Amino acid sequence: MRTLGIHTKYFRFQSKEKATQAAESLLSERHKVNIERECLVIFISVEREDSASPLSLAAQLATDTLKRAKQLKVKTVILYPYVHLTENPSTPRIALKVLDEIESRLAESLEVIRAPFGWYKAFEMACRGHPLSEWSGRYSPDEKERAPHKEKSKRKPSAFTRFILADLEGNTFDVTPADFAECPIFSYIPPIYNLLKQFVSNELRQGVSLEEPPKHIAYMRRHQLVDYCDVSEKGHYKWYPKGVLIQKLILDYASRLAQEWGAFEMKNPLIIRGDHNVVGELMGEFHERDYEVDGGRGICYLRYASDPGAFPFMQNVRFTHKQTPLRVYEEATCFRNEQEGEVSGLKRVRNFIMTDMHAACSSLPQAHKEFEALCLKFADLMNDIIAKERWVLGWEGTIDFFEENREWLVSIGKKMGVPAFFKLMPEMSHYYVIKNEYQFIAEDKSNIQVSTVQWDVKDGERFNIAYIDEQDQKRPCPVIIHASSFGSIERTLCAILENIALDEKRGVPPMFPGWLAPTQVRIIPVSDTYLPFAMDICDRISRQSIRVDIDDRDDTVGKKIRNGEKEWIPYLLVVGEKEKTSGQLNVRSREDRSQKEMAVDDFIEMVSKKTRGMPFRGLPLPRLVSKAPLFYG
Repeated sequence: MRTLGIHTKYFRFQSKEKATQAAESLLSERHKVNIERECLVIFISVEREDSASPLSLAAQLATDTLKRAKQLKVKTVILYPYVHLTENPSTPRIALKVLDEIESRLAESLEVIRAPFGWYKAFEMACRGHPLSEWSGRYSPDEKERAPHKEKSKRKPSAFTRFILADLEGNTFDVTPADFAECPIFSYIPPIYNLLKQFVSNELRQGVSLEEPPKHIAYMRRHQLVDYCDVSEKGHYKWYPKGVLIQKLILDYASRLAQEWGAFEMKNPLIIRGDHNVVGELMGEFHERDYEVDGGRGICYLRYASDPGAFPFMQNVRFTHKQTPLRVYEEATCFRNEQEGEVSGLKRVRNFIMTDMHAACSSLPQAHKEFEALCLKFADLMNDIIAKERWVLGWEGTIDFFEENREWLVSIGKKMGVPAFFKLMPEMSHYYVIKNEYQFIAEDKSNIQVSTVQWDVKDGERFNIAYIDEQDQKRPCPVIIHASSFGSIERTLCAILENIALDEKRGVPPMFPGWLAPTQVRIIPVSDTYLPFAMDICDRISRQSIRVDIDDRDDTVGKKIRNGEKEWIPYLLVVGEKEKTSGQLNVRSREDRSQKEMAVDDFIEMVSKKTRGMPFRGLPLPRLVSKAPLFYG
């Protein structure tokens, strides 16, 4: 890393135009700054070799700058990205990572102003002209990477400047972080407005203070679904057979939903080259949470979503306006290097599977239609699978897009039957002008994002994802719709388990949705004498795509029943001489706590009806419970 420092009487700069697609997207006030007081201006060029240890470089420069500021009695520092000091610049991701870390380390002691990265800028200054007023620096990576600065700089002010609530009738209310609780919308009777108030409070205030671990952590371990992995780092989990079954069933549902939507499925690499210009620029927008990989052939990154692979894939697909929207789907294994304090159970992890969907649209009307259809489709998903009537809709976008489309955007929530909260900013900060997030409110009052739909106006042109129009001309797609049906599988399972915790708190027997229950039916023979009969019944039921096992262990019938209840098995069938003679099953239903006699065929029809239309896979463990190992506890 090379630097040039100036002690100046004043400093003024103004952004003119983007120099690279990786340019930072900032509010307009960040692009024109006049500092009419003495300050230190540090021009910084991060170099390719710095990728070996970017944090150590930031630490070195921050230490030197603090010493010089103290020596010159200056309290303001300008960090000015300046590629012209080197002929071998780093990737945008590394440069931004270094700049972020320098800013974080300096901000506790000094006022730090950072010029935008990736922009052509004009600047003025007046060097003080004393012996210490000009200096240069050359920094090399340490052999050992230094830890990131733990005490982060003061939290940057929110880019959101306007906040709007929308009720079920389509009425809207402007609120502020100070007065939102007094909004008339929260005097409405339906309980869903209490959920909305909690969500808004979480977003505009400090959120909730969690005194105990989220409920889903105990559930996922007790039921042998997912667990911590000692040989990996925090946020990377091991999945037991029952958890793998649930994961695959959810993916089966997501895949079928994407196929019915009209998408073709693709698969892209996990590793993205750091020196690939366009993809590197996209990854640069996510530089704070990257996973680096160095196989000796240059720095690469583990992808954070399907986008870095999906867009180059779509870039090379030839399609006409008649074939739009071009819809693609990917079950994308992703990695995000979340900060230590943010990792929490399945709610926020570092390795996860996303169910990503994209639609390249050739016109704005087409994009409107596609966006709304996905919104409504995901609302059904939330109600039918995740948490009926326990979620609200959050939006983020620009003020201009909201005002131009206010009636349409508000009507989407009205059609869904959920209230909404809009957070709006003056200018784009990412690739989208509007996005929504389906927010489930958990037992501990925190919110868990599941589905999302996003309106992308940048990546069609950035990646040249283009269609052939009526005049046989290639034109970039004006809008690409990003969507994720389940968000991530991990967060979906988290939401399902937290919804079960809410049921349990309200006195409802906790249980998995029938189609996800690892064992849907358990047969309990009263003695070994009736094991052959139990096997016959098991065969008849399992042939109808129902997961059924047999508790053949040397326990009392009462203990077997209690064990089945602890495992949340929907139906327990106790079989003995009476059932063998009569042909009637003794059925214990967990859902309504009932116990009744039913013919085998009637029982099969009842269970099948409750899971009809949902994906099915066989038992994850042996049919005989005595053969199944214990994975936890």
